[in-house]
Amino acid sequence: MTTFLERDERMSAFLGPIHYWLYRKIQLQESLTEAMLSTISSKEDLIALENKLNTVYGIVERRPLEQVIDNGNIHGWLQGQIGIAEKRFAAAVTEILMNAPTKIEKLKQVAYQLGLQNPLPTSSDAQGVYRALNDVLLEGMPCDHVNEILEQSSEHVLWHQTVDLHLPFWDAVGGKIENYYLLRGAFILGSLSGSGFSFQQIDKQFLIQEV
Repeated sequence: MTTFLERDERMSAFLGPIHYWLYRKIQLQESLTEAMLSTISSKEDLIALENKLNTVYGIVERRPLEQVIDNGNIHGWLQGQIGIAEKRFAAAVTEILMNAPTKIEKLKQVAYQLGLQNPLPTSSDAQGVYRALNDVLLEGMPCDHVNEILEQSSEHVLWHQTVDLHLPFWDAVGGKIENYYLLRGAFILGSLSGSGFSFQQIDKQFLIQEV
């Protein structure tokens, strides 16, 4: 059986389902950034921040993957897009909260609404929910093997991250990594609304559980 690592090492050879899978996750991360920007009421402030994000951190491609990807370096191109998406999200949230720390509650509401708009596929067991969530959340490249399951059953899945790939991006912009997990958690809760499963973060562990 081909492992994720082996598949990831072959990413530069041809454009296949795994690349579209990863590109969709990058796109959703950028949608979350756009949702954060939508909370800026001043058009002038919005344009200024959008220009800063584009100039300093780059632009996440929104066109069909086959139209924009570097076929000679598929792996490297996708890795670059992940970095841009991560930097943009961290910088946007940090800038928005810089002069209005209490706005985190508004950002959480917006993240939750985006989750409602992107519900996870219906599943009758926690392991299915976990797999569906892994198809949505951006956690680096497949070969990074970020998530490690600690416990799993049809009723619950408990996991942790072997490494926090998001932290360097937040540190680089002077942001608080706690805000990343608050907003991601709100998005997940929205995507699980009505599913019969809950999500919570317990210290550095994460739990999906039947309710």
